[in-house]
Amino acid sequence: MADLTAYLKRARGGRVVRTGFLDPEDQALLEERARGEGLRVAFFGGFPLAERKVAVLYPEEIPQVSDPVEVVFLKEEPPELGEALGDVVPWEEGFLVALLPEGKKALGERVLPAPEGALGAAQERVRTLVVPSLRVDAVGAKGFGVSRTYFAQGVKAGKVRLKGKPASPKAEMAPGDTLEAEGLGTLKLLEVLGETRKGNYKIKVEVVRPLTKGPATP
Repeated sequence: MADLTAYLKRARGGRVVRTGFLDPEDQALLEERARGEGLRVAFFGGFPLAERKVAVLYPEEIPQVSDPVEVVFLKEEPPELGEALGDVVPWEEGFLVALLPEGKKALGERVLPAPEGALGAAQERVRTLVVPSLRVDAVGAKGFGVSRTYFAQGVKAGKVRLKGKPASPKAEMAPGDTLEAEGLGTLKLLEVLGETRKGNYKIKVEVVRPLTKGPATP
């Protein structure tokens, strides 16, 4: 587990602080604690459906922060790089790898540019998520990477189907259930892995994006 307290302590007083790559549960915990202290937090994973992400903590007066993650290509699986290494996706004769600058530096000449179009094609992924409930709006929003309000609006507009039928935002999902969201793709709940110490649910989902990404207007 990452030392989230140390990151938060450094961010107090108006500093911009970048973490290493965090697992889903640490992301959820950090986001909750940061908001409790009046800090903004942005997450970057390199891939459209990244599981491990870097968080950047920053004060309200800063409008936005830059993305510190770069996706590169390696001909062999990367070594252990700790929090400098994000998701690793097999690609043709090698791997697409999400890295922080220190990870890229450690790999040296082994790092090659990601092939053109590779990221856009990496749209099907099995992911582990941490969600506050198994409701359609909570799982769908987290799985597709949009706000819960936005996704709930899409549900109410009839743009989301659960098991082939129009979904309700409050309906709960069970393993094997599939969501179809117009413009976002499909999401299948594979497994409920258990509850976190904060009472959230840790789940495994499979998300398939449409070939052309672009959420429909709710």
